[in-house]
Amino acid sequence: MRAVFLKKFREPPELTDLEPDRSLGPGEVLIEVEMSGLCYRDLLTVEGYFPRTRLPIILGHEMAGKVIAVGEGVTEFEPGDRVASLTYIPCGKCRYCESGNEHICRRRLTFGEDINGSFAQIVKVHERSLVKVPNNVTPEGAAMAACVTGMLLRAFKHVARVRQGESVLVTGAGGGVGIHAVQVAKALGCRVLAATSSREKVERISEAGADEVVLSDDALVENVKRLTGGDGVDVVLEAVGQPTFNKSLRCLAWGGRMVVVGNVTVSSVEVPLGLIILRANSIAGTIAATKKDLEEALRLTAEGRVKPIGTVYPLEKVHEAMERMRRKESVGRIFLRP
Repeated sequence: MRAVFLKKFREPPELTDLEPDRSLGPGEVLIEVEMSGLCYRDLLTVEGYFPRTRLPIILGHEMAGKVIAVGEGVTEFEPGDRVASLTYIPCGKCRYCESGNEHICRRRLTFGEDINGSFAQIVKVHERSLVKVPNNVTPEGAAMAACVTGMLLRAFKHVARVRQGESVLVTGAGGGVGIHAVQVAKALGCRVLAATSSREKVERISEAGADEVVLSDDALVENVKRLTGGDGVDVVLEAVGQPTFNKSLRCLAWGGRMVVVGNVTVSSVEVPLGLIILRANSIAGTIAATKKDLEEALRLTAEGRVKPIGTVYPLEKVHEAMERMRRKESVGRIFLRP
């Protein structure tokens, strides 16, 4: 099979032909990958920002495909089933897993970092990570259901606790997370303001459902306040991180909440403590999705309330795809087809 291997940090990953490991232990499932999503985290992994990554390793953690074999004890899946996977395998035994918070399981194994990932034609997963995909969900919609749609549902519903009718600001709204955050927030009944640094992406973001699109320049705070009657927004979904963090914070209304889901520069920020105390603001981070989040994400996608937006590349063009992501040249998610 073909697979994209990272052998050394800060060096281009290699497209390699190898014989897949088809041996299966109890609970394990062999998947023929139909589609994989390219995440900015993959770029950070290549650059060595996750130094515990076990090299050499097959990259990729967003996947959807078909079951081709199951191990001993697997009863919920059989060959031919279409499935989507979490971005990790939870241990299933710790206090986080037992409380339904397996996304922060301290013993979870992350695809593309701890174990071989989805930039391949075949991948081995565990049934604890899998959910069946409805027939009317495309491979793209299924592949991004965990890392994008499911993660966003967790951010909005469980962390920010958005309520219908509230206002939401999404940063990085032209990217793979941001443009789908617009759709998820609209599906939850929110008024959505979308911020982007790319003028050429404004029309596509509007088409995705944003009520207002603003540039994330020096006038961001002024424009958001103008569009909210001087109040600011109830929730910020911060998908960019350091470059927009302080401006986003000042876009919050009194009592507003910020959820940080990305940091593209891997840089630190200075937090104005007085501001968040006096305005009763809150800042939280979140990562990944649980199995319940993944199931809900697939339902929203099947209902047409979240539609995948992006570009599909063949696996052999992985370097081109990564470069386009680095340069912010793509609108929406970038997908890789084995």
